[in-house]
Amino acid sequence: MQPPELAAAQVHRPFPPERYLPYLTTNQVTALPKQDAAVIVVVAAIEQHGPHLPIATDLILGESLLTLALERAAPATQLWVLPSLAYGRSNEHTAFAGTMTLSQATLGTVIHELAASVARAGFRRLVLFNSHGGNAPVLDYLARDVREATGLMVFHLAMFRTGLSYPQINEQEARWGTHAGEWETSMMLSLTPELVQMDRLEGKGGHAHFDEPEKHEHVQMLGPVMFAWSTHDITTTGAIGDPRPATRERGDDIIRLTVERCAEILTEIAGFEMPIPAGSEGDA
Repeated sequence: MQPPELAAAQVHRPFPPERYLPYLTTNQVTALPKQDAAVIVVVAAIEQHGPHLPIATDLILGESLLTLALERAAPATQLWVLPSLAYGRSNEHTAFAGTMTLSQATLGTVIHELAASVARAGFRRLVLFNSHGGNAPVLDYLARDVREATGLMVFHLAMFRTGLSYPQINEQEARWGTHAGEWETSMMLSLTPELVQMDRLEGKGGHAHFDEPEKHEHVQMLGPVMFAWSTHDITTTGAIGDPRPATRERGDDIIRLTVERCAEILTEIAGFEMPIPAGSEGDA
């Protein structure tokens, strides 16, 4: 493919232009080999990320990690990218300015109609590349509903849910640090340090805590039994966790591990087939 000039290049960035499906003509899309191929869409969020990170953090992370993973995939692997869904379900953050959210119903409708279009084009696999924790429960049930409605093989690939063990963080951050804390801030320091404003933390940080922690063995924010919460229940700054120990070096490590794993997963998805049902002919 001829590299696009500046004006057109603004459309696909940061994705590799040779994997950007909208650059193809309708005849080219029809002619694509689709037996072993997958279409990917980033499902992100525009929402507050504390006093130090931009509200585009989830979109930046999702698009950047997917781009780096695609660059690692073999050129012959049929992985095609659609424009991102920048907005997601972020109602837990509405108490903080800058949060732009879709309702669960709206996000579901958009994904259903997008998936129907992917299926009509003859593709067999759709990947929902999720970069926002609040989208996860919605995308989990949508993936099954979309499969029932379209026959597509649907995959919810969350960048934070790939089975990886990251370098150890302290116990409090592991228990409470889920948004704009040390983990996410480190990644942003690695990818877009110019957008991270650590000086705006003004010494504020730390973690939420219970008055009597010994009474909360099972019921925790991150499980095993979770309680319903909104961000303002957990933090006054918007950061859930402590971003102050974040480093670019730790971010480099997290991104390297995540990109390697996502490239492996996407390659596997491109050739994935559903299992042979138990009890059917050919059942081993």
